[in-house]
Amino acid sequence: MLEHIIVSNVMGHLDRNNILTDGQHGFRRRRSCETQLLTLSDELLKSLDKGKQHDLAILDFSKAFDKVPHQRLLTKLHHYGIRGQTLEWIRAFLTDRTQRVAVDGAISDPAPVVSGVPQGSVLGPILFLVYINDLPLTVSSKTRLFADDCVVYREISSEQDSEVLQEDLRRLWDWEKLWGMSFNPEKCCILRVCRKRSPLLYSYTLKGHTLACEDASKYLGVELTKNMSWKPHIQQVIKKGNSSLGFLRRNLRIGNEEVKSAAYFSLVRPNLEYCGTVWSPYHKEQIHDLEMVQRRAARYVTNRYHNTSSVTSMLEHLQWETLESRRTKAKLTMVYKITNDLVDIPVSKYLSPGSSRTRANHSIKFLPLSTSTSYYRHSFFPSIIATWNNLPASIAESPDLVSFKRGLATTRF
Repeated sequence: MLEHIIVSNVMGHLDRNNILTDGQHGFRRRRSCETQLLTLSDELLKSLDKGKQHDLAILDFSKAFDKVPHQRLLTKLHHYGIRGQTLEWIRAFLTDRTQRVAVDGAISDPAPVVSGVPQGSVLGPILFLVYINDLPLTVSSKTRLFADDCVVYREISSEQDSEVLQEDLRRLWDWEKLWGMSFNPEKCCILRVCRKRSPLLYSYTLKGHTLACEDASKYLGVELTKNMSWKPHIQQVIKKGNSSLGFLRRNLRIGNEEVKSAAYFSLVRPNLEYCGTVWSPYHKEQIHDLEMVQRRAARYVTNRYHNTSSVTSMLEHLQWETLESRRTKAKLTMVYKITNDLVDIPVSKYLSPGSSRTRANHSIKFLPLSTSTSYYRHSFFPSIIATWNNLPASIAESPDLVSFKRGLATTRF
């Protein structure tokens, strides 16, 4: 309980004074993996749409939460204005902790814990955000952080841009040595986002180790590719969905539809929909393959496997709407959150108000975005504007999120 009180006051101080770096989306109110991925992917897709190149260094810390030196953490807390009794309470919270190792019934002597934020605690993640907060100030390139997941990236127009990014990697090495952290260069990689036939090539190094240049790399659970195609990620989602469904079929052999539906909703469908607003497919084949996972789930739940059984009737019986419709509703919900300042994505940066002459349905319409490539055209912001503009006023102008979702619930897409 006291940890929650401390966290509430510390975060209030950090937010009021705009202390935390804007690129940090981890453990923060109104921010999430989804907001990080939406804004990053939109930036990269816009770049591709204009024929530009971005080089991304996707960096991995070695045991980041375990390596935070306590005294240096307290110094940073004091620097950011967390002082007095609050700082002394945090000092006491970190001090006099011990750890032991147990192997085959034998237990070692206690050893003092002089570094690391207590994982599993309420306060630990916030302390880590404070400790890593000055990392972006070390570099001139853009940074994205989600707790210890770090991406440093830059638009590359010449070899000089690559040299600047390389210099930033060197500065990060200096930062880690100064603050007792450690990057693992073998798990770091370079993702060159570009659709040029002859992209600018550069060999980046970190801590004397040449970073591998990958065609695709996973970031916050979503596969980013060099041409920003979501096909590899969608294929992984389908594979994992079918694997999870197979696990249920082997291990939950009961006739109760309600229990099996709950198992599908808990263990399978979340994987099919995680950050779907970011990678929502537009190719009919990919849409169909995703729906097939749910159709197999409907057969499993109703226990009807005969090839003459109608899966459509099973879905109607179960009252399951299509995954495509659910993704559309998720995208519309995100637009509602953005327009009503419920998430930290500034609407003015991504959407322009529509003309008052075209507000036949409601008053919160947006202008279509100009696009040159299908990748960007079918991404989140450009693709959802028309659907949003066509919503009835009773939904788009809902007074709160609950009312908005209630209105969407009776709408099919």
